[in-house]
Amino acid sequence: MNKVLDKETIKQNRRKQIQDFAQVCEKYYNGELSIPEYKSISGGFGTYSERGHKSAMLRLRVAGGVLGIDKFKFILDSIEKYNIEKIHFTTNQSIQLHHVTPDNLPKLMLDMYDAGILTLGGGGDNPRNVLCSPLSGIEKGEYFDVSPYAISASEFLTDLIGSIKLPRKLKVSFSNSPENIVHATYRDMGFVAKANGKFDLYTAGGLGVNPEFGIKTAEDVEPNEILYYIMAMVQIFMKFGNYENRAKARTRYIPRTIGEEKYLSEFNNILSDLKKSEDLTLDIKPVSISKKGNGLFSKLDRNIVEQKQEGLYAVKYHPALGNPSFEVLKNLYDTILKFENVGLRLSTKEEMYITNLTKDEACEVLSVISSDNANTELQESVSCVGATICQQGLSNSSGLLEKIIQVDKEENFKDGVLPKLCISGCQSSCAAHETAKLGFKGGKKKVDGVLGDAFDLFFGGSEIQGEEHFGEVLGTIPADRIPEMFRSLGREIQSADLTFDKWIKSNKDRFVEIVKEYAI
Repeated sequence: MNKVLDKETIKQNRRKQIQDFAQVCEKYYNGELSIPEYKSISGGFGTYSERGHKSAMLRLRVAGGVLGIDKFKFILDSIEKYNIEKIHFTTNQSIQLHHVTPDNLPKLMLDMYDAGILTLGGGGDNPRNVLCSPLSGIEKGEYFDVSPYAISASEFLTDLIGSIKLPRKLKVSFSNSPENIVHATYRDMGFVAKANGKFDLYTAGGLGVNPEFGIKTAEDVEPNEILYYIMAMVQIFMKFGNYENRAKARTRYIPRTIGEEKYLSEFNNILSDLKKSEDLTLDIKPVSISKKGNGLFSKLDRNIVEQKQEGLYAVKYHPALGNPSFEVLKNLYDTILKFENVGLRLSTKEEMYITNLTKDEACEVLSVISSDNANTELQESVSCVGATICQQGLSNSSGLLEKIIQVDKEENFKDGVLPKLCISGCQSSCAAHETAKLGFKGGKKKVDGVLGDAFDLFFGGSEIQGEEHFGEVLGTIPADRIPEMFRSLGREIQSADLTFDKWIKSNKDRFVEIVKEYAI
């Protein structure tokens, strides 16, 4: 493995790489490079071309989903400066800027880098954005605040970009509780907090093609030693990862290839050598919040979360399809700028939390975002951007969700009659459909001789730590039949005066019957 460079050298090298990338970008949009040729380069810079548009997506890394107010302001200024038309909160706790023109792309990328917002490694064969439970440090019932460790891990891994060559991407996450919304027990590498203040480590998991739950690789990991384990994972991935066949180049294939026993033995040997040869020990001081509240809610709105700090609250902002309004974001910034110690956290559910708010501040924030915020369970559904934009996508996932939400509004269903959905436009599983309560995976099928969008329906999955399981595939449904399926389903549940969650407990067989009526 190449030696990791000092930070100043890294900074200068990266600025030059971005400047050089401008020529690659120009060649592609002039038709001199194919989509695969361009993608093999552009992914490493956090950008991909958009299907059907002479434009690009740029992915902004946000370590652990923790977004500073100053960087939030810079992103807003950049959106205005470069006339960005579409903003997206991703399932990877990042922000994607869409429909960026080819001329503006390298300039925007360089501006972001100089402001301390990294796009490099946002795609391609790199360590991806490190994930963290979005309410870590403020969540009631959490074991401990894992966010400082996620941020340190992110800094460590991003410094490795350019000095190592991985077979494919590496996803690392930190979970503060069994809720496990960052899927730490089934990522390439997941640190799971415990009541004793330590971590259990799971590795070699992942969703997508041939999904696998992670292997418990270490128990009671001292938090200040996490970098040893991360470097051990990097080295075992480089040693045993498949550099020849990209379809089998993820970490979950390594135990399948060499056997789980050998995999664990090799990991522990590498770990032991690292502890003898390097000092990767962290020194992290706990973060405390001294802000005081000014009153308590007698009843919480669905988008207000009570923090473990008495009298403080977080407000959840879930824009439709994960696409926030620029005007709402601007008004949000102007509002929170008046408040003390406010934080911003991105979630893996295409939403943002505004944290450390008093009761009065929470009410004001809620009012600012109300025109653009989810107010039903269905509206909190997660969908990737889909095939109308993504080159990898097979089906229009976001378009499907829009149509289902429209049915919900037309029928005036009560909240909860239609459940939260997770819709992926292909088998890459950006929406984590396999472990959703109700998930869809997009593809293509012929119906009456005509090829069109169709979705496999996954039912009954779970992401909860200790209860993780993949959903059962109930059938494949043409996309144009799915909204009417939900209309029929919703009418039946509404007539019973129940929510989906209550209805399904004694009506699974009926649910399967409804699905079969619309399935191929």
